[in-house]
Amino acid sequence: MEGLLTTPVTEVLNRAVAATVVILLAVEDSIGPIWQVNTTIGQSALTSVVDYLQRENNQDRKKALLQCFGTVLSHLLQTSRDVSGSELLLMKEYLSLPLSSLKPVLAAAHISTIRLILQYYNSFKNTIKLSKEYQSTMVSVILKTHQATDSKLLLDLGSLLVAVSPDDIKTFPSLQNNDNLREIINTNLDRMSLAQREAFGLWYSKVLSPSNITGGHQSLIRVTGNLIAYLPFQLFQHLSAAQLLDGLDVLQRNTLSPLKQDFIASKLIGTYRNMTAQDLIRLGNVLCLAEAKDLLVYKNTEVFQVIQEIIMNCTLSGLSMPSQLVSDLLLSNPEFKIPSSLSSDRLEEIAPLLPLLGVTFLNGLTTSQLLAALPALSTVPFTPTQASVIVDKLLSNARLPDQLEELGSLIVGVKTETLLSLNSDRLLSAMKAFAQHTPALCRPYMSVFCAPETNAIATKLWGFPEVVSWLDDMEPLLRWTPLICVLSRTPLLVKNLSKTATKPWKTQQAQAIVKAVNTYTNQTKQSFLSLGTLVQGVSCKDLHQLFQADRSPPFVRKILALLRQQPSLLHTALKRCVIEELYPLQFFADLLQDLGAEIALCIPMVIIRLLPADMMDILRKMIVASPQHFLMLTRIQQEILVDKIIQRMNMYTGPFTEEEFRSLDIMAPFVADEVFVQVDRSFFTKNLDYLQRLCYSSSKMEIVARILQEPAVFGPVKNWNQATLSAVGRFLFFLPLNVLQDLPLPLMTVGRIEKLFMSQRQWEDGDVGILCSDMNEIKDVFSKRQFVLQFFLGFLKMNYMSSPPIVPTCEILHTTLPSAWTPSSFSSMSSLAFSNCLELIGQDPFLASYQRVEILKRVKKIYGPTASFSQSVIAQLGEIAVELTPEELRTLRLTERRSISALGALKTWNKRQLTALFTAVLDSTKLIPSKLDSSMLVALGHIVCGAQIAEINTFNNVEFSKAVLWLGKLNLTCSEEQMGALVGLLTHNLAFGFMSSWGTDVFIEIGSLAGGLPDIVMSSLAKEQIEGISPMAMSMIPPKKFSVVFHENQINMFTYEQAYALTPEQRSALTDVQRRAIDMVLTCWKRNIDLSAGLAQSHSLLCIILGLLMVLAVLF
Repeated sequence: MEGLLTTPVTEVLNRAVAATVVILLAVEDSIGPIWQVNTTIGQSALTSVVDYLQRENNQDRKKALLQCFGTVLSHLLQTSRDVSGSELLLMKEYLSLPLSSLKPVLAAAHISTIRLILQYYNSFKNTIKLSKEYQSTMVSVILKTHQATDSKLLLDLGSLLVAVSPDDIKTFPSLQNNDNLREIINTNLDRMSLAQREAFGLWYSKVLSPSNITGGHQSLIRVTGNLIAYLPFQLFQHLSAAQLLDGLDVLQRNTLSPLKQDFIASKLIGTYRNMTAQDLIRLGNVLCLAEAKDLLVYKNTEVFQVIQEIIMNCTLSGLSMPSQLVSDLLLSNPEFKIPSSLSSDRLEEIAPLLPLLGVTFLNGLTTSQLLAALPALSTVPFTPTQASVIVDKLLSNARLPDQLEELGSLIVGVKTETLLSLNSDRLLSAMKAFAQHTPALCRPYMSVFCAPETNAIATKLWGFPEVVSWLDDMEPLLRWTPLICVLSRTPLLVKNLSKTATKPWKTQQAQAIVKAVNTYTNQTKQSFLSLGTLVQGVSCKDLHQLFQADRSPPFVRKILALLRQQPSLLHTALKRCVIEELYPLQFFADLLQDLGAEIALCIPMVIIRLLPADMMDILRKMIVASPQHFLMLTRIQQEILVDKIIQRMNMYTGPFTEEEFRSLDIMAPFVADEVFVQVDRSFFTKNLDYLQRLCYSSSKMEIVARILQEPAVFGPVKNWNQATLSAVGRFLFFLPLNVLQDLPLPLMTVGRIEKLFMSQRQWEDGDVGILCSDMNEIKDVFSKRQFVLQFFLGFLKMNYMSSPPIVPTCEILHTTLPSAWTPSSFSSMSSLAFSNCLELIGQDPFLASYQRVEILKRVKKIYGPTASFSQSVIAQLGEIAVELTPEELRTLRLTERRSISALGALKTWNKRQLTALFTAVLDSTKLIPSKLDSSMLVALGHIVCGAQIAEINTFNNVEFSKAVLWLGKLNLTCSEEQMGALVGLLTHNLAFGFMSSWGTDVFIEIGSLAGGLPDIVMSSLAKEQIEGISPMAMSMIPPKKFSVVFHENQINMFTYEQAYALTPEQRSALTDVQRRAIDMVLTCWKRNIDLSAGLAQSHSLLCIILGLLMVLAVLF
């Protein structure tokens, strides 16, 4: 018998038995337990299935088994008694499926299997590592496919609720009154995003009405729990003062919108005049939004000190507050008049106040006071100038270098000159503090302001071979490390690849390291997957070879998953490469979600417009989940894309409903005007808090302004009240000037105007505001803000009865904008207030020339002629310095990089001023051009354009190559000859070498300086070199030169962003052939793909036809 059962016979027999068992189980599943197959062999069959799944490596086969036999498996599980054996192993296999297989398999699973999967997950969630995307997909399938069958599944989800998407929350059943479900949601809310929390608040609001809230018990907030904090404001505002006070602890542990915080403060402080210290402590930072007059009633009581401490904590947290609150409750203390009289203990207590007390107060403190209070001072967010005052005093103590890491936030006040004098150990010890505090302080002052310091540290530490072993400490400054420094260390970085591949490199750095990896190692599929954060640096050639070797769905998805996890934005060339490689694949449609929003938005519009409704919906969800990539598109791209999406959603007819608006979210304001104007008015009125977070073009601002004044909304502005103004918030600045002046004068108090300014600034500094408005829209909103302040504070006299204009304090300039005030306002300020605010005034980009002139007069009156200006005063001047004459600029003593960089950051100098400044720097520092190091060149910034050609040619090539990372970010106003001389410095063999050898990495690094390439070089640029040229550099090429150097084939290689950046002058200088090539790039959204098959070497026929139609439409 053994001889008959040969291996082939055994295999055939096993397959026959297996097939028979499967058939019997399937038959029994369909017509009932006739032969009791399941009962008899169920456990054995389950064990065999698990064994097979554990041995099988082919994911498609696993998917087929679990999907096609889902019901059979569920019956096997029901008969199994081994809950800790095969059953658990099978659950593990379900959760080991690739993301692409998860949805169809779970959709086909029996509901009993789903319960077991959830039970398994909740039991072992601490050991099961599932990505957020995986969890979200899992929850989405369960909700859409199985929840309708059994609503109790919501309770079984448990902690998986944190992965539910806002879209899926909208589909939740009406179980708001289920105490168990509400408790599960409340428990998990703190681990959810704000969008998820607000979606749950919206869901919960469906069973509430204003009468439910006003008629509710005093403990309503406590009983309801965290959910109540996320109700739409239209409902939230009906909470009584008693309910708010009782539920403060619940509200405070949640994220409250500014509007809700303002409401709570006004309601509680305005209602109760005898709050206890404990009540005020519970109120916390919300207290800082109260009116000063309501808090001053507590003066001379035992709780007043508590109020002062809370307000100081608000300043420490960087929260904006009405100016009167600060000046009347904190800064009016007589003890602050003599800073040196304060004890060290008292100085520690008032440490959060010091930035508000200003530079003059800090100058009055002694070194011994500062040393004793250093632990407290190191946590306070000082401005760079304020920090430098303190550090300069501490510098007189010889222990400072040893205490560098103890400086904390004060690290931003350390001079570049001091940093350059420190050894590597001291610099490394300070890295954590420097990285933690520098970015937040540099941002308002432009990145160039802190550039010399970061350049000095990076270049000094990368000068040591040991830097490769310091990568953990160096990580915060990697993105500011010059490429030339990284290039010299690539062999060591490749040798230590396992660590190198985990660091947050910039694109050009990653490209250089990947080149070295290809040089020193043999690349395989597996080694490619180990590149980690370096994957962003692979070339199109590398990517092509990789996909030629393996185009299987699992491998492609692994690559895409790696790309989605990169620490920097992917370069346009790489995104375009991915699309070109993957589009010809038959399963490209299935990859849309795997691409991620960043790459998906690089798909040419000619392809996007052909997406079916289900794929367009996937794209919509991706954009809503990652809105920053959508906001980085040009306005034209945004509007065209949204137009295609709403076409698929059939939204062009009828009202623009709440469901449609919320489904588009960040994209909603980019629909066509005729769609937006149909927005549901009830939704609009009840959700202003949500709507104010979005991004609006000029035309949408006008529509919003008209809607606000409709009778069914708020009516004419002359009838508005305080509640209306609170709800309208920053939308007030969308109203036309002639409408703004009709606002009731009594409503527009100083405090109200400040809150409106604070609301607008909070949006501008947020994730949406930073990426939203173009310059024309920013200027338009600023003009409204300026008008509101000047009109309602009495600067634009309405009649002789008007009260005199107020004199601004330093505090009110912080809450509003210096440029919103009249020139005479600065003349009226006390010298103390003006001096304390000089740094703030100088950094205001909206200051007009007539304002700067008057401010400069005041500066000279206080500090004397320009020749007597200290380094600190020069560093604070900022925009004001532009009004200095060339003769005055030559007299400046520019001895320190901090003062030089403050002037070098400005881009509005004329040629004579730049020449004067460059001369002043050389005279003050006693340096010759060849001795300027990289940190000094970085500090010079725009001032390098003041150097003569002969002087530029003597710059140190290596030092300049270390500075080019920063200089390349500037829109330099150098002449064509100067730009040519600057870029020529980079061709030295110790820099980047011959231009013909430069790759994409070098072109990315040099940024705008690429505009200075010689004609002969620019006309022979290869595709990978053109891909590295920044849009800014494209716009800086002189029009005549551009028309000469770029031929049609090169223009065809441009990205959309490069073509879009061209100036009208550049376009007008083009030939007809060149102009058509540019139009093709703009029309087609980047180099396109032949829709019929494979990769196209030029534009697709359909794209060309579309482009020609658009051109003809414009012409005729």
